[in-house]
Parts: sequence; structure tokens; C-alpha cells
Amino acid sequence: MKLKLIALAISSSVALTACGGGGGGSSGSGATPSSSSPSTSTPTTSTPSTSTPTTSTPTTSTPTTPGTDPNALQTTVPAPTYAPNSIELSAFTELNQIRTSYGVGQVAQNGLLDTAAQNHANYINARLQVGDSSAVGHAENSANAGFTGTLPADRIAYAKYAASQVGEDLTSIEATDGVPSDPGIVSIDTLMSGPYHRFSMLDPNRDVGYAHVTARLPNQTMGIQNTIVTNFGVAQGVQQQLPAKGWVGVWPADGATGVLYSSFGESPNPIPTNNGQCAGYPVSVQVRPDATLTTTTFTLVEAASGAAVNVQLSTQATDANPAYARANAAYIMPYQPLKLSTKYTAHFVGSQSGTAIDKTWSFTTRADNVKAIYFCNPS
Repeated sequence: MKLKLIALAISSSVALTACGGGGGGSSGSGATPSSSSPSTSTPTTSTPSTSTPTTSTPTTSTPTTPGTDPNALQTTVPAPTYAPNSIELSAFTELNQIRTSYGVGQVAQNGLLDTAAQNHANYINARLQVGDSSAVGHAENSANAGFTGTLPADRIAYAKYAASQVGEDLTSIEATDGVPSDPGIVSIDTLMSGPYHRFSMLDPNRDVGYAHVTARLPNQTMGIQNTIVTNFGVAQGVQQQLPAKGWVGVWPADGATGVLYSSFGESPNPIPTNNGQCAGYPVSVQVRPDATLTTTTFTLVEAASGAAVNVQLSTQATDANPAYARANAAYIMPYQPLKLSTKYTAHFVGSQSGTAIDKTWSFTTRADNVKAIYFCNPS
């Protein structure tokens, strides 16, 4: 069983990239993978020589109405047009449930971003079918069929989405035959299990596009490869959506249940001292991107006993991968996976741009071992 997860967020001239290797998935929303089969899509049979880029008629975003807050959150969005019971629909729904719970607003389906995502998903799928696993990432090679742009911004422009900000996340996961799961939920929850990917998924974008492709790859006898590409954007002439000043976001959310117990295979590794071993599910605090978060203490304990959980604290100053650290966020990662059916309490003390924060919240891990889907055992 293999999984690769990739995240990229670009805002103006600032780029954030994270690439993932084997292992992983996670849940912070408390959503449980559905009992549907690993994939209901027919494996694709396209080859690089027959892969054809798609194009779409451009659409325009309507600027915010004069007199309203240009950074207002999207609390509702138009109903998506993804097919009922599709992987794209489950991923879209899961993401917006998470973003709503977190307090950063929903993202709306955009057909041009769908097109950009589909083009890149097709490119990856075709390359995987000829044994090129290096194609599972954000870059495309112009020498290969299906090329629509070297980087996400290029491919999104090719699809005629006029952007002021773009981002891309993707997963490529082998769903094992006979193991019930929903690849759309697994993809989103996997990305949320890595702190770098989590913050990318929660960035103040307004639009999103999804694509899902499947294939049974050469020498792949136990499952089907599910590749899911997510493209994000803020259109030209439109502002980011931002929570109110003073907002503090925490994940997992206060009172969340069914939280997965582990983080699974993020690269660069946010906790390198673990030497690639399974770590616990990250707990994070975030403020608006125009504020600075200062951390004094950040702890995690078992609620019933008060037993401290051994964690690594990562801030902008201490993150193991400084290029991916954010001034407005901090997170702790347990060195070991969390226990099943256990309530944990997090406590953060610090400040945002000089205003004190003292926040305590709790969450409960799921009851079942899902190593067959997410690759790690609980403690």
C-alpha cells in the first residue's frame, strides 16, 4: 500500500511547497471513512501518447459589492456540480465541513480550476502507468504528453483562471481491495494530518477545483491507485476571505470526536527526530495571516489522568523546516501515535500581535484501529 501527498500554496511571489512520501492519512474533523468501496471509478487506460489537455471557456469572478467587507467569509457557496456519490463531491464536502468548523469560510467550486486539476491528474495518471512515480508532484515535464504547464500557476493560467493567488494539494493513494474507505475523505483527512498541508488547505482562498482519476498500475495487484488533485484560487479583483481580527483557530476543534490518532508521512518531515516512525496527530493554533503568533507554552495531556503527552513544539522560530514555518501558526506533534477512544486536552498560552491568548480545548480520538487505511497503529 502506498501513498504520496503533496501540497503547494502560492501567494503573489511567495511559494510554499511540501512533498510527501510513503505512509498516511488522518482526520481532524471526526469524519469516519464511509463504507463505500475504495473507488467506484473505472481505472483509466490512457497512455502518455493519447493524453490530451483540456481547455475551458474562461469565467469571471464578480468583485465584492461596494460597501461590503471585501474580506468577508463565504459562509455558503453554490451547490457543486460534481456527480452524486463521486470522490470529488466527497472531498469537496469534507473540506468545506472542516473549513466551516475552523472558521475560515467555505470555498466555491470553479470549473476552470476543475479543468486545471483534471489536466494535472491525467498527466500524473498517464506517467504512473508507465512506471514514472516521480510525476506524483507539482511539476510537469514539457517533453511528456499531456503537459499543460510546469507549475500549478502555469496550469491554472492555461485553464484561463485569472488568479491573484493559487494553490495546489494532491494525494496519490493505493486503496487496498476489500478495505472499505472513501478516497475523497481519506485524501482530505490525510492532508489535514500534516501541519504544512493542513495550513495550506485552510488558506484564505475562495475557489476550488477537484479531479479524481484511478488506475491499477503495473505490478499493483492488491489495490487501485487513486490520484486526487485540488486546485485553489483567489480570482483577480477579489480579496482573500479572512476571519475577524482577533480570531484564533485550533485543530482538532474543541469537542471534536473520531479524531485520528496519528500523522502519516508528510515530507519534509515535520518531526525528523522520529526517523520516519509514525507520530501522533498534530495539534495546531493559528491566527489571521496579517497577525503574528507568539508561543509561551503549548501542551497536551490525557484528560482523565492529566498525564502529559511528550510532544515536539514547532513555531516559526523552532520549526524543523524553516522554509515551511508560518509566523501566524504553531503546532505540537506527539512523538508517538495517540491512544484510541481517549480524550485529550490542549493548552496554549501566547499572544497574537501583542494581545494575550490563553486557550484550553479538548478532543477525543476515534475508537477503531485504521492501519489498513492510514498505515499506522495507535499507541
